[in-house]
Amino acid sequence: MDNFKFVTGSIELLDFVQPLWEKLNKHHQVNSNYFKSRFTDLKFQVRKNKFINDNNLEVKVDLIKDIEKDLYIGYCISTVNKELVGEIDSLFVEKEYRKYGLGDKLMNRALDWLNSRQVKTKIIAVAEGNENVLEFYKRYGFYKRRVILEQINE
Repeated sequence: MDNFKFVTGSIELLDFVQPLWEKLNKHHQVNSNYFKSRFTDLKFQVRKNKFINDNNLEVKVDLIKDIEKDLYIGYCISTVNKELVGEIDSLFVEKEYRKYGLGDKLMNRALDWLNSRQVKTKIIAVAEGNENVLEFYKRYGFYKRRVILEQINE
């Protein structure tokens, strides 16, 4: 664990997230059965602008850096809105680093921050095709509450 450094901030760190977010988006595109084009068309700048322009949103960014390689290898974006709904908006760790428990560390940091903001509800949205992460989130007390179906209009 000494090879990893956690960097915490807000929207000023979003540009460092971009390459990792694009890998997560590609993962969703490859694994989606029905919404591949949504992920193909989704651009990081649009997501970034959502965080920057929404004055009702408090944003926390956690990054993990591999110190030896001087490379960011994971991130988590968490948000709290004015209604005190906390969301783990996006979480990703490079595949070769997943054996070190870094996803757990990101989750714990995000949940600690959400708890410190005294949120009323905590939510996580899981993209169709990425259901294998549900077991990971269950370890933190997150369960399916509802399933939202969407008609494809392409």
